[in-house]
Amino acid sequence: MVTIKQIAKESGVSKSTVSRYLNNGYVSEATAKKIEKIISKYNYSPNEFARNLKIQKSNFIGVISPRLTSPSIMAILNGIDEVARKNGFQMLISNTELAIKREIESIYSLVQNKVAGIILLATEITEEHIKVANSIDVPILFVGQSNEAVYSVDHDNYQAGVNLAQALLEYGHKEVLYVGVPENDLSVGINRKQGVVTTFLENGITPQIVPSTFYPEDNYQLGLELLPQKNASLIICATDSMAIGVIKAANQLNIAIGVELSVAGFGGYSFGEYLYPPLTTVDFHHQLVGEKAACLMTELLQGNEIARQTIVDTTMIIRNSVCAVKK
Repeated sequence: MVTIKQIAKESGVSKSTVSRYLNNGYVSEATAKKIEKIISKYNYSPNEFARNLKIQKSNFIGVISPRLTSPSIMAILNGIDEVARKNGFQMLISNTELAIKREIESIYSLVQNKVAGIILLATEITEEHIKVANSIDVPILFVGQSNEAVYSVDHDNYQAGVNLAQALLEYGHKEVLYVGVPENDLSVGINRKQGVVTTFLENGITPQIVPSTFYPEDNYQLGLELLPQKNASLIICATDSMAIGVIKAANQLNIAIGVELSVAGFGGYSFGEYLYPPLTTVDFHHQLVGEKAACLMTELLQGNEIARQTIVDTTMIIRNSVCAVKK
């Protein structure tokens, strides 16, 4: 592979002159022609990442992801990538495996690598997140959580919980179980759960609340433990992926979903349509969330002001995984 050193040698100029030329700095017309000739000879294309380390303006948007196995995360990343590319930017992804410490480290690392902006797919927004966001000179946008101290794109998780619970009340279930996630996740662990629970309580029904994780395999094991007790006719899971685990356990135990047991989730993941029976859920339009985040980041990078909090609407999807209670 040809290097700047080789181009400089064959052009009869210094490496700094070649670098200045590549970074759109001033060189004489005669010198520029010499360099262009050698670049054309080797069909040389400068490494964009290396160039960005040397100049102030970057065409990379750093994206910090809590994990890369979630359908919602992948949909958001696709949305970001689609809009970013249209606006001349590329994604630089950092995966944190749900570790807050790694999120903070990733912010600093991306700043050092001179990204133009940072989009953080957040599991929570701590005081440390806010402190870091206010101390760096790179715009940062949080997705999936919200706080008035930072820019964010989120859903109204409480209202999404209310909407799902109201729809499910029509089926007459009195024994309801909600499978949730840790409360350090404000949007999913608290707001979404409260929307569901409050709505049922207002209608004289007290849901059981069972803690779990986001991972389908953990909810599969939970289902194997809980379902034989038959103490709920309706199970609501905090995400569709969690519902998948419960459904797998039900199938293994020969419990018919949509007949003997009703199951619903949140997310609107594409696989929900292809389950048997198809999953009742709340569509969070994750691709649109990614697109919106990329559009807002572009506005920030252009020096435009945006709202501190942007809310993306959700949509109810009623399918056959929920049935009416037999009288």
